Amino acid sequence: MSRVSLWFLLPALLLAVALTGCRFGLETRDPWRVEAEEQCIAQKGVIPSAFMEPIPAIDGPGMCGMEHPFRVTALAEGNVVLEPAGKLACPVIHQVDMWVQDVVQPAALAWFGQPVVAISQMSAYSCRGMNGQAGAKISEHAFGNALDVGAFRIADGRWVTVKNGWKGTQEERGFLLQVQAGACERFTTVLAPGSNVFHYDHIHVDLMRHEKGRTICKPAPRPMPAPLIAKAPPMGAPQPEFAPASAPAEAPSYTPAVYTPQPQAAPPPPAPEPQPSFLSNLFGPRPAPAPVAEPPPPPPPAATLQRPAGVITSSPLPPPPSSLPPATVSSGRAPQPYPAAQQPPSPQGVPPGWQVGPQGVPMSYAPSSNPETGSVKRKYYTAPIPQASTLPLPKAKAGED
Repeated sequence: MSRVSLWFLLPALLLAVALTGCRFGLETRDPWRVEAEEQCIAQKGVIPSAFMEPIPAIDGPGMCGMEHPFRVTALAEGNVVLEPAGKLACPVIHQVDMWVQDVVQPAALAWFGQPVVAISQMSAYSCRGMNGQAGAKISEHAFGNALDVGAFRIADGRWVTVKNGWKGTQEERGFLLQVQAGACERFTTVLAPGSNVFHYDHIHVDLMRHEKGRTICKPAPRPMPAPLIAKAPPMGAPQPEFAPASAPAEAPSYTPAVYTPQPQAAPPPPAPEPQPSFLSNLFGPRPAPAPVAEPPPPPPPAATLQRPAGVITSSPLPPPPSSLPPATVSSGRAPQPYPAAQQPPSPQGVPPGWQVGPQGVPMSYAPSSNPETGSVKRKYYTAPIPQASTLPLPKAKAGED
């Protein structure tokens, strides 16, 4: 009897072991996941840094895990903190980082006038089924290929949560709708509040490869028109205080300026007289320059008489005496000669016999009729005329010459 019961229990035990193996790891990861990780690292989609630290590979349980995981503590070059730190694969890290820089930060500046400084994540790598349901299809979180975002913290310290802000103020709704619409352009799966009952408090993004390349974006994105983009204050700077809109601004008051005459400055002291130098003591003071006479004005033009039309005269009218040239006017006195050129005064303090000035010093005692060159008198000599010899000459003989 016991042997018969064992034969009936053996198939049941084998079936249970087979089902357990299928649930805990006899399946393997899809090849495209490893290829996507290696391609992302080769293209430097993620550069290791203090806030993106490579960690050892995660293998299991089952098909869960990653070949090249990273521990992420901040995004956007360290400017946006990820709270808490999460383990993710390279492809989703790269897309989340670009989404934060190209979508989240511009939306925060447009709706709040300041940037996002932190993101609260609700799930990164987690070996589980979809929506955390037992027996459900394995989730993208099991491969580090998904991230759940629950809230954003802006620079002034406020938290904008997906749960309360999705139907909150106009600024919160506009910001979250713009963030969700931008995510649908970068990820293959985006699930926000309104997609199902499991995503009422966060935005789920992943890079799952769906059949035929389709994407999932729920609910349909309906971004609101953004206001004018405001310039964000520097990080850590105090926020400016604005007066209430109901209080009218006071007009600025102006006080008329009163002119007060400034005391005149005292005239500068006269320049000291130059001290006599050695040359001035030797040759005397320099003579003052002679005044330059201004040229006489030109004579006025001769007066002309306009002849009336139709009048014929026998002879032209004589010119008036004032129009005659000065040479023709007789003053009854003989013309005065031009004054002789004044010689410069002889220098004082010159030793006797010294001559200083343009007059030359004779170099010879030749007559003054000879030509002169400058201050040197030259003497020209002529060849002597032949004279008769004083020696007796022999007498000439006839016929010998």
